[in-house]
Amino acid sequence: METKLTEQESLAIISKMIEQARNNFQKGSGNSMIFVGLSVAFTAIFNVILALIFLKKGISPNFSFWIWCIMIPVIYINNLIKKKLNKEYMVKTHIDSIINATWKAYSYSCFVFLTVIFGIGFGNKFYGLFILINPVILILMGLAEFVIAKVCRFKPYRYGAVVMWIGALACMVVTIMFRNSIVIIQFFILALCMIRGFVVPGYQLNKLAKEENV
Repeated sequence: METKLTEQESLAIISKMIEQARNNFQKGSGNSMIFVGLSVAFTAIFNVILALIFLKKGISPNFSFWIWCIMIPVIYINNLIKKKLNKEYMVKTHIDSIINATWKAYSYSCFVFLTVIFGIGFGNKFYGLFILINPVILILMGLAEFVIAKVCRFKPYRYGAVVMWIGALACMVVTIMFRNSIVIIQFFILALCMIRGFVVPGYQLNKLAKEENV
């Protein structure tokens, strides 16, 4: 025989699940954010440096974009970090599943988006489409952070989402105002957004976990 829960009991269960998710979320979860954020930021800056060097030497700056292949091992290492963290979680709730599903949805969306952009860009020689890559990825990342911020009630993620969306708008402004250095400036914007909107919340998560587990 099923037991019907009262409204207060249902709210109490939901609140408990969120609190459990927050506790899990705080225990070392910031390491993944810090690692990915710094990797993307440094790769973006290195891409800018390579592009400028290639231009000076008369080499096409487009070859500098191959530096992003470094993200393949970064993704693999990040998955190892997440697996280690998952093993250390004391409690796994439905909220944890929502968080994991959100990041998976973000990753799949980025993969599909990049496939479409490169397919259309190279297939039809619409290379101008490539200026959409950074702003769209920032928008998707902001969406993922905002959802998780609401689920876990963690304000730094909300601020991170706002940073990503502002970065996407900044990419639009750059596209309108600067025609010769659009991609280079966009990479600087990407690096700043990853540090402020991803790395900083990661450090805040680790700091909070350390304070609560002293």
